[in-house]
Amino acid sequence: MAAGWAGLPNDLLVLIAKRVKVMEDYIAFRGVCTSWRMASPKDNFNVISPQFPLLMLPQKDDDYREFYSLSKGKVSRKLYLPEAKGRECFPSHQVGWLLTQSFDGENVNLLNPFSRTQIRLPNQFALIDEDEEFIEQEEYNYIRNAILSANPSFTSDYVLVIAYNTDVNHLAFWRPGDINWNKFRIGDRVGGVSDMIYFKGQFYLVTWSGALGIIDIQGPNSVPQSNVIYLNDDNKLFRQHSTQFYLVDVNDALLLVARFGRRRSNTSRALETIKFELYELDVVKGNMKEINNLGDSTIFVGCNGATSIDSTKFTGVIKPNQIYFTDDWFDQNYHLECGGGKDMGCYNIQDGNIESFYPEISLSHICPPTWVIPSL
Repeated sequence: MAAGWAGLPNDLLVLIAKRVKVMEDYIAFRGVCTSWRMASPKDNFNVISPQFPLLMLPQKDDDYREFYSLSKGKVSRKLYLPEAKGRECFPSHQVGWLLTQSFDGENVNLLNPFSRTQIRLPNQFALIDEDEEFIEQEEYNYIRNAILSANPSFTSDYVLVIAYNTDVNHLAFWRPGDINWNKFRIGDRVGGVSDMIYFKGQFYLVTWSGALGIIDIQGPNSVPQSNVIYLNDDNKLFRQHSTQFYLVDVNDALLLVARFGRRRSNTSRALETIKFELYELDVVKGNMKEINNLGDSTIFVGCNGATSIDSTKFTGVIKPNQIYFTDDWFDQNYHLECGGGKDMGCYNIQDGNIESFYPEISLSHICPPTWVIPSL
């Protein structure tokens, strides 16, 4: 039977491949055999068609990674991925690549988990100034946020921005061809970065202290132009404990997602999510308008950021007006015996209820379950 499928006419295979709209299925189509791969080149896939994230599960005792599909309700892909073994992985949610870093600081890479394409980056030690004290990697996560401006699978004209040493305003960027990180700062001491996003041609970041940074990085050899706006926090949002903040593009509007947690018990450091709040941001005046309805949009939040999709494109798979979240309370989870991964669920914005979307428990200190958008 396998030989029969492999012998299908190329013209027929090309026609079939062009009808596949879900990238997860397109990747599976390309993996059948050589003839099917040749009939489904990257250029034939509509890269702007909407895609929904897969849940990348923690590594087990081998070199494979499993990916859980909401549409199928099961692990749909098991990929040979030794490049991610024993490494922290930060998805760039908008383009589907990962930044991976080893705990010895020597190996930092961009990785496409579905093609296994890897791009070597300068190591972490190149970020340390001579007057800074470096804390052992076993106790400190040096690179915390990483955002790409475009998909490296389709262009070499992209910029990677990272936030590191999260207690202070430390930022750096890298472009293809750069030998080292290009370090820069914005404004005065604006605090640790909670999240970053590439939005309408510029990089945006939000800090735990309520600063919104806007960074413009143009062509080669350009110096970043930046501006800092302090958000009008009438609700004292940024003064509350056990909070996490994300930036997300929803229908061309920049939203701030606030996630609130509480301790599971008096004796535990583990946090559980209790609610979310949404605010539309005015990036000129710094005003925040609370909103209570996403319409048909759905938000996914997790390690290294957030993304939104139109749920009508995936009827019966993804619920509208919901927030699907994974466990990224890093500072607390690092000290847990089995690591993080328990705090996952689907939050209903209308009534505040939280439901489970994943039937098992997958825990890890290094890389708890996180969302990854399939990418060729």
